[in-house]
Amino acid sequence: MTESTPSTCAKEDNASVTALPDIPPVIADLKASNKTSTSYKHTFPVHTKLIPSPLSKEAPPESYRGFVNLGMLLLFGNNIRLIIENYLKYGFLISFPGSNVSKQDWILAAITTVILPLNVMLAYKLEHWAMENAIGFRKRKSDDAPAEPPKAVAAGDNKDEKKNKKQPKTKMVEELAKENQSTVGWLHVANLFFIIAWPSFMSFYIIYHPFVAMACLMNGIILFLKMTSFALVNQDLRAAFIFGTPIDKFKHLTTVHDVSGKDITKEEVFQYDVHYPGNITLKNIGYFWLAPTLCYQPSYPRTTVFRKSFFFKRVLEIITCLGMMYFLVEQYATPTLQNSVRAFDELAFGTILERVLKLSTTSVIIWLLMFYTFFHSFFNALAEVLYFGDRRFYLAWWNATGVGMYWKTWNSPVYTFFKRHVYLPLITSGTSPMVASIVIFFISAVLHEVLIGFPTHMIYGYAFAGMFLQIPLIALTKPLEKWRGAGSGLGNMIFWLSFTILGQPACALLYYYHWTKRHIDE
Repeated sequence: MTESTPSTCAKEDNASVTALPDIPPVIADLKASNKTSTSYKHTFPVHTKLIPSPLSKEAPPESYRGFVNLGMLLLFGNNIRLIIENYLKYGFLISFPGSNVSKQDWILAAITTVILPLNVMLAYKLEHWAMENAIGFRKRKSDDAPAEPPKAVAAGDNKDEKKNKKQPKTKMVEELAKENQSTVGWLHVANLFFIIAWPSFMSFYIIYHPFVAMACLMNGIILFLKMTSFALVNQDLRAAFIFGTPIDKFKHLTTVHDVSGKDITKEEVFQYDVHYPGNITLKNIGYFWLAPTLCYQPSYPRTTVFRKSFFFKRVLEIITCLGMMYFLVEQYATPTLQNSVRAFDELAFGTILERVLKLSTTSVIIWLLMFYTFFHSFFNALAEVLYFGDRRFYLAWWNATGVGMYWKTWNSPVYTFFKRHVYLPLITSGTSPMVASIVIFFISAVLHEVLIGFPTHMIYGYAFAGMFLQIPLIALTKPLEKWRGAGSGLGNMIFWLSFTILGQPACALLYYYHWTKRHIDE
């Protein structure tokens, strides 16, 4: 053993004190007094507390950044391997976007899209006519209202009083107003039927390419939901204007998530900047038509500044993400789908499962890119142009501990629409929450089946079943959330596994198989 100089020992001692903060006080005293190491005893305790292992549940929160880095490196390396393998096997498969779409389909899609704004104009004209009637009904009610309370009449003057007395017309005006409300409602229903029927007919019978037809049909469904909200909200505003409904009827319910993950509903009052009938203008309905929301209001929270840098960043993200999605679909998803047809013919379940798992890697990335492109980049860019203030287009759905929480957080525009116009009206009318939820999922399942089945010309019920079966899946995962707690990692894994790892790829394989077999037979 070599000897060290005093200065070297001092440096080493200082370094050891810095590196080992739990050195007992007796050692620190020895160092402070510059005593030699021969005074050190090996008897000081090192196990003094009840301390769990860092990876155990009882341990305090730790940073797992190192594991995240390892996972990212493994994912990166595995994807590089898949890229090389894909290129060696298939070569470069990318073609110019839209080159496989016929000119006829582009023309038909343009015609389908151009006609739909006419329904927006029709909804406006219908509400404008209803507004003029509402103003007339209100004026007639105010004219017929007695200026002062009626006086007591003597018994002998009853006959003369009955002859000369002007019968109030208030009840008759209210009945006419109710009939007009019903007429306007049915005319809106007819308009809504055409909004959904026109693109459905075009996508099922006329347009051949499924993605072009799906884009047209998606546009029609969005407009259908928007105009539904426009009709329902203006119906209530018109009734309040005619019949004098108190303003507290327009209190709204806001749902917030507390720390434990539970939903807390609060009642708040939001004062609109525009009041009926001032909201029945072309500018107002045009703004709602373009706004990134499905729920109509006479006015919205608005920003005051247009941020150019923010807008152009979102546009760049949209272009980049769309290019990445197209590349992944053409280069990776398509070959996997093509290679799965034979496995379905032979009912080779092992091969089918392998195809599903292989496709899941690509489909998850495509789905995440799709979410970021539309719900973050596109909606924020559109909101920036329109100065739309409420940009809560999604919540932290990626932390969902169950399927039910996912459906509440991933698509706020659709969730708020169904809650506002379907769920709460059913609940306030006495329907149980379970029945109301079933109704919502049924409507959503029908729309999903229309959106996927019509463009592919295959009404097989896969999309309907995939959506409607979320109800028992939610019921199965709900006890797990209570058992494991609000931040259950197990529930989060079940959500990812059931929805993105297995559900979406399996559905894509089924539709592609039937599409291929149908067109091979043709």
